[in-house]
Amino acid sequence: MKTDINIDYDFISELYYRWFNERDVIVKNKLKEDIKRRISPHDFLKFSARSSFMPLKAFRKIFPLSDLFKVLEDMKKQGEDISIFTQDALQVKNLEDIQGINNFATRITSLNKNDFCFIFDGSMIFEFGNFRNIGKNFNNAYVNNLTLTQIEQMVKQKRNCKGIPITITIDNIGELPLEKLDTIEQCFDIDGIRILDKDKVKVGRSNQGESTPLNLNTYKKIRNIADEIIQKLYIEKTTNKTQIDFLLATQIIDSIAQRVEYDSEASKYSFGSTEMANVSGMVGLLTGKAVCKGYAEILRNILSCVNIECSSIEGIATVNGKEEEHAWNQVKLGDNWFNVDLTFSRPDIVNGNYSGDLFMSDQAFFGDRRWHMFDKGRVVNGKNVESTVKIGGHSQRIFTYNHKSCGAFITPYITTRVMERFRNCDEIYRKDGQSPDYEGAVPYVGSSLEKMRSTEKEVETHTPLEQ
Repeated sequence: MKTDINIDYDFISELYYRWFNERDVIVKNKLKEDIKRRISPHDFLKFSARSSFMPLKAFRKIFPLSDLFKVLEDMKKQGEDISIFTQDALQVKNLEDIQGINNFATRITSLNKNDFCFIFDGSMIFEFGNFRNIGKNFNNAYVNNLTLTQIEQMVKQKRNCKGIPITITIDNIGELPLEKLDTIEQCFDIDGIRILDKDKVKVGRSNQGESTPLNLNTYKKIRNIADEIIQKLYIEKTTNKTQIDFLLATQIIDSIAQRVEYDSEASKYSFGSTEMANVSGMVGLLTGKAVCKGYAEILRNILSCVNIECSSIEGIATVNGKEEEHAWNQVKLGDNWFNVDLTFSRPDIVNGNYSGDLFMSDQAFFGDRRWHMFDKGRVVNGKNVESTVKIGGHSQRIFTYNHKSCGAFITPYITTRVMERFRNCDEIYRKDGQSPDYEGAVPYVGSSLEKMRSTEKEVETHTPLEQ
């Protein structure tokens, strides 16, 4: 076998980058075959390790995994150190590589199979791979990016796909209730669940939603808390979809605010750390702490459980007098979208004050942080409902393309009144069999939403911003 000094790295580099920069698909395929014909897998592997901080990156673009296994076996026989080539996970996305792993799993080799980590992308491994044998021979083999549609199709076919752990990719926890998860567990070995906001297109950012997969036990705990919140929701008997959405969203916002406090120590956490991941996603429901992105993900996901559209928005806001990256939500009530910032509004919610950061129009939400008076001089049932609150503080520099135009708002008095009215509704209703504040409130769970949404009644909204 050649030594490094006998390998013409300049020649290999010329061939590789000619292929790399080619845009014509037909020509590119011909250049790839030319590299395979003129350069040995061993020499190209050495080039790949020499020219990239990811030692297998260039090699994997040209040669299949079967060639990698053969080269590494030969290198090990020659006494060469191959540890650099087994330290990174190998992404497996095509049939040729799956067939190579099938063969590698069945034969005797001088290589330690547990040194390799394989990440299979999608359902192809269950269609063409000997996944049980692969799972038995490789302790570090996983399947990522399986959608619920793919999984449910295999469940319907009553296929036993146990043998290799999978990670399920979902848009929100509303897609995966525990009853459905129980059915999936009968057919699959579930290792983790990744929550992605499919509606959010990020600019210059590498992850979306819950970037770190949740293990199965963590997901079940999170889903149980979400179910507990939903079980305590109430609605009026005679309402339409808009008002039902408003009543449910307001109660869920209140419940999250009471359960999850802002993590004031988050600035000490390093980017990408477990601590930062925990406060930036659904885990905040378990720990009771979150930062803005965590609040946005928690609200988006729990609202999905009651069929309310909600998006996580990332952009710039003025926090403590300084512009910082920030996350908030947009919530759809009926046919109208509203801006909601749970991070900004939480102190007012827990202290029983009016907030100018819930269900706001764009005009109220964007621009400088400022004082504004709502319901000036207005009296309801003999009570002055006028409120002066802080609004604004958000910049229109938004990093995501999912932002909707919000032309209406709901006055802080109405939102706060609903929170107060329903806050202890469950305890009193379960005890006395009636709503605490007025007749007509019924538990959301088990109600007939279709019938209730058939009325004409609308929640009071305003547009444009009152002056």
